[in-house]
Amino acid sequence: MKIVAGTYHVELAGATVECSLRGRVKQKDARFVSVGDRVRVETLPDQSCRIHKLLPRHSALTRHGVARRREQVIVANVDQVAVVVSVTRPEPDFSMIDRLLALSELNELDGLLIVNKSDLWEPERSGPARLPSDFNPYTDAGYDVLFTSAEDGAGLEVLREWLSGRVTVLSGPSGVGKSSLLNALMPGLDLRVGEVGERKGRGRHTTVAASLYPFPGGGYVADTPGLQYLALWEVEPAELTHAFREFGPVAVDCRFADCRHRAEPGCAVRDAVQAEELSEQRYRHYMALLEEAEEGR
Repeated sequence: MKIVAGTYHVELAGATVECSLRGRVKQKDARFVSVGDRVRVETLPDQSCRIHKLLPRHSALTRHGVARRREQVIVANVDQVAVVVSVTRPEPDFSMIDRLLALSELNELDGLLIVNKSDLWEPERSGPARLPSDFNPYTDAGYDVLFTSAEDGAGLEVLREWLSGRVTVLSGPSGVGKSSLLNALMPGLDLRVGEVGERKGRGRHTTVAASLYPFPGGGYVADTPGLQYLALWEVEPAELTHAFREFGPVAVDCRFADCRHRAEPGCAVRDAVQAEELSEQRYRHYMALLEEAEEGR
């Protein structure tokens, strides 16, 4: 459920117990045991608990997208990733949204976009993301976009349906209201909620480590530390074309099967961007990730 200072909090028979690692596991898997892992435990004569086996994972949310280096696992055994941003304070970072959704695609996990603080819409003001239509590229790409407010309860019942029965990671920048949403959905959880800085409009970190919480009605929700920047480590450049799901149906018409949609002749994806059939903003963010991936090889 969480790992704090070398103590592993394990859900066991409906209760949470504190466990250590057995020596053999510590030597082999200590760096790799992550929140969300399934483990076998044993009770010692002094009634303390010890993890003696790490069980196989069916999935993992990793920072590099191809679960080869297990020490980079954020949360194990995940079903879906819910990317949380806010209408304002802080302003939505569309580059971060695309990085997180790309991360979910590379890990073959369902992705969902939650736009929180919908009670703060100010359509008469100019500026980024002042209208729901600013998120149309994500619905066009096939993502579900939920508009929520922990303040007035908007969208919470729909979000509850999405979370029920699944293991969901809530991820996004600090200050967007991830902990506030969980507090609203799970009374009694009482997670610490931070303020947004006046000068920079950024949230202060209140969640310092990933934690897993049982969700009423079934499933679990993982709250993760706010991310100000996310690098996709060790991603093969060719994999990134699959991280933007709307590219796939178009890319079949590219002249070259290994087209990276940059400068190749006969690129159907680039043509679709120029024709405004694909989001130019999403394409720019894809190109930025492609450059990073190529530089990292």
